[in-house]
Amino acid sequence: MLTKIDVETVQLIRLTGFREQELASARSEGGESWDNISKSINEHNILIAMGEKHTRQKAIQDPVHGAIILEPWELDVISTWEMLRLRYVMQLGPAHIVYPGATHTRFQHCIGTNFLAQKSLRVVNYCEDLNTACFVPFSGLLDDYQKKLFRAASLLHDIGHPPTSHTVEYALESWAGLDHADLGEFLIMNSGLTDTLLQNDIESKDIVDILRRRTKDPILTLFSDFLDHPLDIDKTDYLIRDAYFSGVELGVFPAERVMLTNRVVLDENGNYVRAFMLKAIHSLEALILSRNWMFADLYLHHAVKLAEALISKATYFRMEEEDLSKNECIGLFTRMTDADLFQWLSSSKIDFVREYVSRIRYRKLFKVAISKPLISFEPDARRKLKSMLGNIKALIDAEHNLSEELGNVILDIVVPELGEKKLRKIPLLVGGEQGFDLVSLDETKEGLPLMHTLKQQTRTIPSVRVYCDPKIANKVRKQFDATYPMSDIPTHRDDEYDLTEY
Repeated sequence: MLTKIDVETVQLIRLTGFREQELASARSEGGESWDNISKSINEHNILIAMGEKHTRQKAIQDPVHGAIILEPWELDVISTWEMLRLRYVMQLGPAHIVYPGATHTRFQHCIGTNFLAQKSLRVVNYCEDLNTACFVPFSGLLDDYQKKLFRAASLLHDIGHPPTSHTVEYALESWAGLDHADLGEFLIMNSGLTDTLLQNDIESKDIVDILRRRTKDPILTLFSDFLDHPLDIDKTDYLIRDAYFSGVELGVFPAERVMLTNRVVLDENGNYVRAFMLKAIHSLEALILSRNWMFADLYLHHAVKLAEALISKATYFRMEEEDLSKNECIGLFTRMTDADLFQWLSSSKIDFVREYVSRIRYRKLFKVAISKPLISFEPDARRKLKSMLGNIKALIDAEHNLSEELGNVILDIVVPELGEKKLRKIPLLVGGEQGFDLVSLDETKEGLPLMHTLKQQTRTIPSVRVYCDPKIANKVRKQFDATYPMSDIPTHRDDEYDLTEY
């Protein structure tokens, strides 16, 4: 995704906030214009140079995990400008509009995930031969550099999140073909963070290979599973953290037991995999269902989703208004904090973009005009609605069809990635003192109730919502019903409703 990127130009945009053309003109003209840019860069470099390399451990007090001990090199990493920006990027975007306590940040979450990586090294066990049922500490499988790399990757797994986190990612992908993983790769490979990693004997490419699953190294692939998996330590931290700060208690589950019953084993192909003891089935159920309940009560709350849609749509139209290049998108969105984004949106010349920002600031949101399960539409209408998930232009056209005035209607197709297909293949260790067998969750009778629940959720959670001003709600409903007819004949065929894996 990072082809045709001018690294030097992106770095200048990040440091100055100027557009490509402005930088090119100043460079060619020289004189005062370029002097001002050079002065801005020098001021930045002076500030960065004020920090000293850390020489001892420190404890950070976290409201979720308690004291988190960081090594000097980890303190160097979180002191970089790239990491510090995440202090001003909210983990849940605009969710605080509904849940006032949900003002925690990506920075906190990254440190929390690092804590769980540290804990995994201490409490997860490893078994070379399942026939012997002999487990030893997972840390014994790793050398010092691998342990360091695991902790670094966990600390940096979200480094590329744009302002408001996932909220503007749909707009960014639609306009420039970029997501937070692309932005993170650029920062890890081409920023002041890169220098800090090198100074602490960490190869940036190794971290990117873990986060992007570009490695054939069995240990690094295992680290990828710890950080990107239906039951990974990333989700473990954000579920607990989001529940704590939002007050939505559905996100609480026995994380300690999940970790204690996690094992690293060799499968029949000689690959290291994460598996869970069968006796942990109820703890795994609690984790999986907690995540999906959190979707229903927090992540997919109608007002939260509306606020996200307003910000995302405003961001897309602002990028289109400015005609941002890919270089500019990388540079600006790895520079901006949440406050910077709202200031940038507020300077738009498009009336409804500025209106969207004001609606969020004053909490004067549109109202729900329509909310229907995706499963309830005729097949053709369902396919048409699902196709808009990856096509923002089609989505905008559909909104324009519902109301002639651009920006008057928000259409939101809600299809979260519940991961039912991946979850059913989670390996479990079945057996006892004479050895273990590696069996997928859907092959055990104990896993059947969970599989049934997940299948039901993949049918019932995906939905379609339309938001607008109450004054035009009736007209919008009539137009929507005419365009997207409902199904008259209910059907129970599972293969017709493979909605979340779209």
